[in-house]
Formats: sequence, C-alpha cells, structure tokens
Amino acid sequence: MLHVLFICHSSFAVELDRSVLIFDYYGEGTLPPAPGDKDVYFLNTHRHPDHFKREILALRERYPGARYILSRDICFRKEERREWIYSVKPRETYEIGGLRIRTLRSTDMGVAFLVETEGRRIYHAGDLNWWHWEGEDKAWNNNMAANYKNEVDRIKGQHFDAAFVPVDPRLGDAYYWGMKYFLEQTEADHVFPMHLWGKYELCEKLERQPEMAGLTAHCHRLAREGQEWELCW
Repeated sequence: MLHVLFICHSSFAVELDRSVLIFDYYGEGTLPPAPGDKDVYFLNTHRHPDHFKREILALRERYPGARYILSRDICFRKEERREWIYSVKPRETYEIGGLRIRTLRSTDMGVAFLVETEGRRIYHAGDLNWWHWEGEDKAWNNNMAANYKNEVDRIKGQHFDAAFVPVDPRLGDAYYWGMKYFLEQTEADHVFPMHLWGKYELCEKLERQPEMAGLTAHCHRLAREGQEWELCW
C-alpha cells in the first residue's frame, strides 16, 4: 500500500512501509507528521522557487536523519555541504539509502526522478514536460517537442505504481500534450496531474478531453491541498 499526500503545486509525499518520499517541497502546504522509525527523503527536481527553497533544509530538525536528494543545479558553497545532501545529475543512476534512483533530463531545468524502493516504482516529472508556448517561434516549439519525446522514450514500456506528471493551464490548448505522450509510452497504476497553479478543474477537463480517451482511467482528480489517497493493489 502507498499513502499519497498532495502538499501543494508539484509537491507530494509518498509513504511506504519503511520510508517517506517528499517530492518538490518548497515550504508551502502541510507536510506529513514525523513518521517515527521510517526513513525520510526530500527529493527536489530543480531550483525554481515553486520546487525548492533552501529553508527546507532546516526540516531535518523535524525529521531527524532525513536525506536530501537535490538536482545539481541547486548549488551549495563548500562550507554548506553536508553528508546528508546528495547532488544528482540528469541521466544517471544512484543508490541512496533504501532507494534506487534514475534521473532524466528536464526540458526546463534539473531532472525528473524514477524511484524504486520496497518493490514499488514511482515517477515524478518535476518540470520535464512538453512545453508548447504560444508566441514562441515554430522552431523552438518543434525542438521542445522532440526533446520531450526523446526523454520519455528512454522509459518507454516501463511500469510505475504512481506517476506525477505536469498538466499546466498556462499552456492553453497544449496543456495535456505532455501527459498524453507519457501515458501512451508507459504504464502507470495511479496518475496524479500536477503543476496546476490551483486550477483543479483541469483534472476533470483532462478526463473529458477527446484526445485523452482511453488514457485517463487511472488518473486521480486533485481538488485541494492536503488531499490524501490510500493506493491498494
């Protein structure tokens, strides 16, 4: 069983039997209570302020022994470095504590995380998305499409127990393109739209989108911060 807590924006906590994974927490929203004897990992995909703030390092007082797994674009001076802070690069594989982590290269900044632990596989995209912006020239948007597809193709055919994928309202009619391609190339038992900027109605719109027919059966609707799910198989 997985317990999933939607903290805010792109931040989720995933609790397993022996560990808690906290993705892209940046100081807003309600964190889960200290989990006693479970290992706690903060995983931050990049330095944008809606995905990371340095203040979260102080949370180690609340979660003793917590490890921080941070994209390498989150920089530290030599005197700030600690043995419990791990810097990760795109397209690498790491063994940290009880986690096996593979990273992808974001189409914006930083990494996406593929985490294997306790027999489960979890995907958090960060800002790896098909960013199609009106106003950008055709060549830029075509290059973005190619880069996104190339990165997702690296995990083509893989299965995830839970996947957290951007659905951004600022993209207009292209809001669902990244989610659609991801779901066409992979398998996921539970899918959570994120990066919604509070536009939770987009989850229902996604399910009604004709181009998403047959792809949204495993999608969960976000409705509010603090929302929780118990995922069973």
